[in-house]
Amino acid sequence: MNRLPRVRRPLALVLLSALLLGLSACSLSPPVSPSPPLAAAVTPETLASRLTFTPEEGESRTLIAFIRITPEALRAVLVTPYGQRLTTLVRDAQGARFEAGDAPGEPPLPIPPAWLASRLEWSLWPRAALEHAFSGSAWQVAERDDQRDIRYHGRLAASITPRPDPAHPQTLTLDDRQGGYRLTITPLDQEGDA
Repeated sequence: MNRLPRVRRPLALVLLSALLLGLSACSLSPPVSPSPPLAAAVTPETLASRLTFTPEEGESRTLIAFIRITPEALRAVLVTPYGQRLTTLVRDAQGARFEAGDAPGEPPLPIPPAWLASRLEWSLWPRAALEHAFSGSAWQVAERDDQRDIRYHGRLAASITPRPDPAHPQTLTLDDRQGGYRLTITPLDQEGDA
């Protein structure tokens, strides 16, 4: 009779360990900042940019993004260098999500859709819209010299250089200390691009 409790104890420990591991994995995803209103960045034009994702460890990955911002949604169609649609990022009233693309054999993005949506917002929205969205939360935005800093609980989460200017698109580098990525956003219509 004593053997049954001993057999269950290791099984219970394994299940408890698996549960704790699962919960800790969820906490490894960086927190997501409040989203600014879509109307603050609405543009009649579709923005075409090259996005280069560089993880702290691993290889860089470059995609072409066609970004459309309307009062209802942010939509970013992400295309491989070969012209196949990998996915579409949608951020609307229901939140952020990836919609399936048509690029068989291409690895999926290793980042959550809310992460990418927030990083695009930090880079494309005016400072005043971010300040308004972050008001009353643990998030802050500050600009100094030629840099925009995003802070979470007073700690630097990301810095964007040069400081974004929605009226004058330029190559931006977002150093995401929280997510462990560097994201470079290069407008395709910049001089020297095809």
